[in-house]
This record gives sequence, C-alpha cells and structure tokens, in this order.
Amino acid sequence: MMKVNSPPRCPNILRLLDWFELPTSYVLILELLDPCQDLAEFCEAQGGSLDEKLARKVTRQLLKALCHCEGRGVLHRDVKPENLLIQTQSHKVKLIDFGCGDLVKDSPYMYFAGTYEYAPPEWFKEKEYQAGPATVWSVGVTLFHLVCGFLPFTTREEIIQGQLHFSKQLSLECYELIRWCLSLNPEDRPTLEQIKLHPWIQSCRRKHK
Repeated sequence: MMKVNSPPRCPNILRLLDWFELPTSYVLILELLDPCQDLAEFCEAQGGSLDEKLARKVTRQLLKALCHCEGRGVLHRDVKPENLLIQTQSHKVKLIDFGCGDLVKDSPYMYFAGTYEYAPPEWFKEKEYQAGPATVWSVGVTLFHLVCGFLPFTTREEIIQGQLHFSKQLSLECYELIRWCLSLNPEDRPTLEQIKLHPWIQSCRRKHK
C-alpha cells in the first residue's frame, strides 16, 4: 500500500496516514471517510443497482485508481464493490484493501488471491493469468454488478462459459463495454487506457434492445 500512497497520490485510493510495526503484525492508520459506505451497501440502499450516470461516475474513478496502481507496479487483485468506499453525498470513490495485492510482473501469476466470483476464466481453465486482463475482467464484473444489481457469474462453470444475462435495458455503449471487458479470451479484452476512452465512459446515448 505504501507504493500507491507515495506522492503524487491518487485521490481515488484510500490514503495511508501512518503505520507502525508490532511484534507479530503491522498497524495501518488510514484516512476516515464520513459519511461513507462500501459500494455494495450503497447499491443496496439505491434499490440494488445504480443508474448508468452514477455507475459511469463510479467507474471513471475506479479506472483512475487502477491506472495509478498499474503505474506504480501494483496489482490490486481483489477489485469488487466491497473494496470501494463511496462518500454518500459527493459520490467520491476510493479503492481500499490491498491485502491480496502483488507486484505487477510480465510473467503469468500461478496463484489466485481475491474473490472467487471475480476471478477470470483463464484461471479456472489454465491455472494462470496475466495482471492486466485479470484486472479488466474484474472491472467488467464490477460494472455488471453496478448496473444490473447482481453478479454475472456465481459458479466456476458459469465463469468459464461466460454467458451474460442482462436484467434490464442498458445503453448500447454500456452493454458493449461490459461484453468487451468480459471477453473469454484475455487477449480480446481492452486495456485500462482503452476503457477510459470507450464511448460509454465519455458519454451515453443509444439504447441496447
């Protein structure tokens, strides 16, 4: 967490104020956000899902945090609504909980740390994954959860098959972005920078029927 908190800091990552070492553990002193909820709780309070305007605002901030992590050589590895804090009035978002994190490397990861439902299909099929495509997969699962109100996959078999069932009408741009992020082939997924330039992130016009 120190690598992502050294100046210049990202406003969308929870700030580490100080830390000290105990005989068997470390104590981290983190900034306090008030009032705030984790994003999963916030969605429930909004009726289970967010409208696209608010989901887009949240996703933009998540992308900013993840690009900062990538630039510092850090893989979060547990991106999900429960690890995003949102200030309930301003809707400012902060990424938290780097407990599953690792350093970014070019070679595949052979060990998965994170939340099962957000794991990419290549992990279940090949027992390995690359940092960038795995992060983008978790962004896709998170975005689906935000706009639909439930997880796209709940079992290993569903993740491997990758069949998406949308619960409501979404804009065509939102639909296409989710499908792109959740491409079964990791080489077909966008990069974080490509997501930032996607039409849905920039604006939202047409409807998917």
